[in-house]
Amino acid sequence: MQSIVSSNRLFNKKILIAAMVILLVAATIIVMKLNKHVVIAFDGQEVKVMTFAKDVEGLLKKEGIEFEEEDKIIPGLQERLVDGTRIVIHRAFDITLVDGGYETQIRTAESTIKDLLSSQEIKINPLDEIEPALTEELKAGEIVTITRREENYIVEEQEVPFHTVTKYSDTLNHGETRLIQDGENGLKEIKIKISYEDGIEVAREVVEETIHKEAIDEIVEKGTLNYIVSSRGEVTRYKEVIVMEASAYDAGFESTGKNPGDPYYGLTRSGTKVRRGVVAVDPKVIPLGTKLYVESMDGTASYGYAVAEDTGGAIKGNKIDLFMEDRSEALKFGRRKVKVYILE
Repeated sequence: MQSIVSSNRLFNKKILIAAMVILLVAATIIVMKLNKHVVIAFDGQEVKVMTFAKDVEGLLKKEGIEFEEEDKIIPGLQERLVDGTRIVIHRAFDITLVDGGYETQIRTAESTIKDLLSSQEIKINPLDEIEPALTEELKAGEIVTITRREENYIVEEQEVPFHTVTKYSDTLNHGETRLIQDGENGLKEIKIKISYEDGIEVAREVVEETIHKEAIDEIVEKGTLNYIVSSRGEVTRYKEVIVMEASAYDAGFESTGKNPGDPYYGLTRSGTKVRRGVVAVDPKVIPLGTKLYVESMDGTASYGYAVAEDTGGAIKGNKIDLFMEDRSEALKFGRRKVKVYILE
């Protein structure tokens, strides 16, 4: 009987030892699963730790790593830890945001301008201008400027002022005027684009114009009886007008028979130096020294104001020779009819 009791005690002891071993192995497995290898990257350093902490926030507090609300922690504070988790802490810094002219100080840990605007829930419109660009790296002390641009369109009606057209007539005395046609304003519709920056108008541009009614010119007739109106609009009184055959000459040998070095080279019959505005005439028709205005009759440019200071062997009767600066110009002129006004 004593032998049986002793045997039972030994058996029970073995069972107890086995149970304790099993519990120890199970506890070891549980501890190994709960104890995780984690890397924390912050402030330019990396720290490897073994931890039983359940989540990111718990680990940081246990390790005494301080953080502020604006810091960006990846993964988030409530993320559960697993073996091999890597935690990165981006420290917040101060930047200045100028949005539409309003300045705000912001503390952020975002890495780009685009991320900053997204974190602040700031919407950008297609016309807005951002400086620096969205893809630029965000740095401490950065000034981010958003210029808000808008475009509006308005439509206006405007009068089109009529123009006054002056026509000269030698049937009216100088100084007399006569209204030939009344002027009338026209009407147009214009579409205007107005550009704004930060709510302030910066430009206006006409982008479309529609004429609804054409303006009608006012036509006024001005008298020029015994007055000549030059191509420059100068009005000069004259006492006689003669239609003459005009030719042209220059100072060279082909025109005057004189070469440079001749004491009379470049001199007129009146003893003056040849120049544009000097003309050769028949003194029996136009006395030397007479002031003239030579007007074209074929639509080409008029020779203009001139003085009769020279003569020529072939210039007889109603003929006039106009001085030109060079031979080619004289040859190009050729011969043509002109009106010669004898000025008072």
